[in-house]
Amino acid sequence: MDTITDIAKASLPGVLSALAQAKMKIGTIANGDGGYTVTYEPSPSSFDGISLSQTLPSTPPVANMDSPAQPADGEPGPFVHARAIAPKTILYTDADGRDEIREGGSRSWRNCNAGNIRKGDFSINCGAIGDDGSFAIFPSEDAGKAAIIPLLRTATYIKLTLKQAIFRYAPPSENNSEAYAKFIHEKTGIALNTLLSDLKMDDFRKIAKFIQIVEGWKPGIVRSNAPPAPLMSAAIGVASSAASATQDWMIVARREAALPLHERSQWPDPGENPRILNYFKVCAPWFEVAGGDEVDWCAAFVNYCLVTSGHMGTGHPGARSFFWNKKNQFHVLKEPRAGAIAVRRYAPFTDPSWATGNGHVGFVVSWTSTTVTLLGGNQSNTICEKTFPLIEKNGNIKESEFVRFLMPVIV
Repeated sequence: MDTITDIAKASLPGVLSALAQAKMKIGTIANGDGGYTVTYEPSPSSFDGISLSQTLPSTPPVANMDSPAQPADGEPGPFVHARAIAPKTILYTDADGRDEIREGGSRSWRNCNAGNIRKGDFSINCGAIGDDGSFAIFPSEDAGKAAIIPLLRTATYIKLTLKQAIFRYAPPSENNSEAYAKFIHEKTGIALNTLLSDLKMDDFRKIAKFIQIVEGWKPGIVRSNAPPAPLMSAAIGVASSAASATQDWMIVARREAALPLHERSQWPDPGENPRILNYFKVCAPWFEVAGGDEVDWCAAFVNYCLVTSGHMGTGHPGARSFFWNKKNQFHVLKEPRAGAIAVRRYAPFTDPSWATGNGHVGFVVSWTSTTVTLLGGNQSNTICEKTFPLIEKNGNIKESEFVRFLMPVIV
């Protein structure tokens, strides 16, 4: 990675924006005695018209996402990555893995995108750090508002009149363009037949200010990406009883398991089941599905069931991420419980943090003193129930073992 040092705090947003425009991926942002130090490298390229497995990057946008280490203490710094994790919910992440959520409010507010600028090369060049599927997500409200001005000064707009520009920006097929243009004219005092090329920078600032109003800026809730966890210190019996009454993740899991066999299973090469690839897209869109639907997908399935039922996932495609439990989103149980998440680890067992290595994860449906039956994905290449030994040995050598039973924190 390359490094920029001695960056003043006031200059940091501009440096990050410039790196984003150059399509660089931020590595770390550190605050030292001489100012901030930023490391960066070129972002992986993506192309239209190729499969999901070819477009997802091979490394996370933030290194901490693929590590058992807890994020550094303190408030989040400048955000370098963002994505939608649920309806009307955007997760922002800084370079050290610290998170913040914007929930509710208007789409423009959630995305820090005052002008509701579409995703694409332009928004990336203006510093966008993600998208919600259609619209860009910017790292801050100031960055999003600032992006409106260069958009209006592009070749697409600069030779148009103010009215023509508004009609292009907010086409009649999607908006009341006439009322939109009239509002901008009345609030800025700029005649609708004025060419944008004749405007001064202060005029563009006025237009951007009132575009934000028309686009419906409405604040929602800002919170950390951690469950409000009153049950974390409660007795296991209380926590498991509460969770047992609200196991909506199991409704999703059973719904997926009830699909026709072809729809819930891996497909022979060269085919790739788009349903399985979508589990990864919801779970950890930074992960490269190098093996298509034949990559291990048990954790992606469990995460999908959690996230789509309104609970926190791990944001990681590996079973070990449940073991890490980095945001305390799971209550650790002493034994299996119906609907609990069971985490199985494969040898070797030399690293207590389980930073790397394979495992399996699924939902508990039944158990005995020696076995656990799971409803999970990637079980015999499909979604089904399957029974596993609590501990699997080859002679005296342990090959696999259930190392965690977890219940999502319930409010």
